[in-house]
Amino acid sequence: MIMRFHTLFAGSLVAGLGFGLTATQALAAGLYGQWRVSFDAHPGGPLPFTLDVRQGKAGPQAWLVNPPERLRVEQVQVSADSITLTFPSYNSKLELKAAPGDTLTGAATVLRATGTVVINARAQRGAWRFSPGTVKPAGNVGGRWNLTYGDNKVKGLVLLKQVGGQVSGTVQLPTGDMRYLSGELNGNQLKLSTFDGSFTSLWSGTLTGNTLKGASFAATSRQAGNPWEARKEKLATMNAIAVEAPGGERLSFRLPTPDGQMISLNDARYKGKVVVISLGGAWCPNCHDEAQFLGPYAARRQREGVEMIGLQFEYGADEARAMRQIASFKARYKLPYPMVYGGQPNADDTKKVLGDLAPVKVWPTTIFIGRDGRVKEVHMGWAGPATGALSEKVKREFDETVTKLLRAKA
Repeated sequence: MIMRFHTLFAGSLVAGLGFGLTATQALAAGLYGQWRVSFDAHPGGPLPFTLDVRQGKAGPQAWLVNPPERLRVEQVQVSADSITLTFPSYNSKLELKAAPGDTLTGAATVLRATGTVVINARAQRGAWRFSPGTVKPAGNVGGRWNLTYGDNKVKGLVLLKQVGGQVSGTVQLPTGDMRYLSGELNGNQLKLSTFDGSFTSLWSGTLTGNTLKGASFAATSRQAGNPWEARKEKLATMNAIAVEAPGGERLSFRLPTPDGQMISLNDARYKGKVVVISLGGAWCPNCHDEAQFLGPYAARRQREGVEMIGLQFEYGADEARAMRQIASFKARYKLPYPMVYGGQPNADDTKKVLGDLAPVKVWPTTIFIGRDGRVKEVHMGWAGPATGALSEKVKREFDETVTKLLRAKA
């Protein structure tokens, strides 16, 4: 029955469009449109997002939609019965196959510290997120909330906007933000989620007066989530990054790039320059947000005497795979500065490269080196574009630090 329907659909589409499409192309066209995709096999319940697949002039295109963000998928393949989304800069993939009832089933393959993880996924037509029908909120969660997160009572911010029952925003922690969260307030139940090709997050909570209380999960969670509680405050604020001023240490690493170069701070190009070293990894979602800022910034200020280095620490012991991923990360964001491989994101490898500045506990972390070759400041954390004004503040403070070091004598 399914095959007969597909055959009839293909024939009618070819005849109707008059473009001479093959039957395979016609069937593939049936997979275009908006899909409500969800990861379901975890304690927090469905973790949904919107997938928008379209036919472009150069072939199929797709976006992961977590309003207000529409994130372009790096590589897209659409066949007669499947959609394959590939994210080389994350070393991840989402594969979906046509199933009965105009649905899709499949899985995402993502890289974590423990190795490769497979997350089951399913999809159905539509762009709704948690509730397919009318959402009736019992209040308004828009605004800034002081957050207490996890068993260790970490302090942070919840930043939300609400239009009707639809809610968007993010959560900022000292380690970074949760990128673009989107969802709803249905009655007094808040649900927010995101997926950016690798990173997943689900936040659920109950609104009681000026308090939100609930738990957060990842799609890979296999146990109870992290508890959180937030209280609405007009002046809720925090410093998105922590700043340290080390005692003028010198770094002396010599590390490889994916194209076989060896980069050292003793190279002539760094002498007498202000050098900014971004410590990150392709697995780190906030490192992707930071890279979008660093690329144009480095190109703009290089003529003033600023050099940058991306120092990547990647999951797993496969150096060849790590090099391919670093190259994909660099290409995705058109980074004009060298990217080097430092090992894995653990205490031992960061210590080998960074000495007393290790271990690295927050990703990304940025090291600022003065014209004299000594470390002047270390900034830990980042606030991505989902945080709005907080992101602008972090970028402004970054620029102020660079400018200060440029003006200082060597």
